[in-house]
Amino acid sequence: MSNNTVNLPQSYRSVRRITRRSGSNFYRSFALLAKEKRSAMEALYAFSRITDDLGDCNQPLALRNRWLEHWRQATALNLIRNPNSDQVLLPPGLPDRTDDWPIDLVSHAQQIMPALADTVQRFNIPSRYLLEIIDGVVADQQKTRFDTFEQLEHYCYLVASSVGLACLHIWGFRDPLPEQAAIDCGVAFQLTNIVRDISEDAQRGRIYLPRQHYAQHGLHEDDLLHPRQDDRLACLIEDELKRAEALYLSGWEVYHSLEPDGQRVFSMMWRTYRKLLERLKENPRQIVTRRIRLTFLDRLTMAANHFIPPLYRRLPCPPNELNASNPASTVVRSQATPNDTTPKNKDQQ
Repeated sequence: MSNNTVNLPQSYRSVRRITRRSGSNFYRSFALLAKEKRSAMEALYAFSRITDDLGDCNQPLALRNRWLEHWRQATALNLIRNPNSDQVLLPPGLPDRTDDWPIDLVSHAQQIMPALADTVQRFNIPSRYLLEIIDGVVADQQKTRFDTFEQLEHYCYLVASSVGLACLHIWGFRDPLPEQAAIDCGVAFQLTNIVRDISEDAQRGRIYLPRQHYAQHGLHEDDLLHPRQDDRLACLIEDELKRAEALYLSGWEVYHSLEPDGQRVFSMMWRTYRKLLERLKENPRQIVTRRIRLTFLDRLTMAANHFIPPLYRRLPCPPNELNASNPASTVVRSQATPNDTTPKNKDQQ
């Protein structure tokens, strides 16, 4: 086991630099948080960004999986180490230097792990959420088809809900933790991404929508791998967006448990994804021919509504999109998630 001495303030500067370089729209939303929470979000984001990069890099699958296992071991070691230690622990089998690798794993560990470990300790984030983020990227390497919605839901939990649950601890919440609402919200976000990216994923040989759903519309794998403007596919997309709408309804319940600055960040993220869902609903057929995005005006309005206090105070709460009196929402919600939504072990997929 190797170790390296790293200065904690330097680590926080490194995660801030990684986060800024990413160009993520959500990076700007971190400015809505108090300074300590903002730094913690940068540590979490940088960790998630490097984890995604390991899964997305243009290297053989076996190599990517090996690197992800090294990264998982390094994460586990550093999250359980003595919080007063200034050592970054590296797992057995990982060289002391990897600067000649396409992704410098040792350097990233040295830069990120001190800030990440400090964040986890400071905000009492269960370490399993961080390890589940890595598990989600590993699952994305190994599974490109889903037979049932339960399988897809578990995948969405790993790649999205686990991140959201970690964020809740940073933003601050009143007990009890609104865990199920947070899980639903992450699934809603990820399902929105999946519908938006149907054609892009098809080019990579991936089908995320469950066979259970597309078979009901008389569709086969080839129809998803070579999508075209088809009534059956449009109906499938409409059904998936209805499922997502019901999950957004449940997910909004998180808002009421958060501290004020956390409410503002959550509201911005929730409303941004929900607006994207509205854009997808406008013409489901276009999804197979182009990538639907929010307009510049959409993004500008969203930012103004959350960064300018008088505009934020005038935002409807709950949002207008939530129509709790619509009985269809309840029906679709019950179809979207089974009674037992406890995340399942990967072996059950």
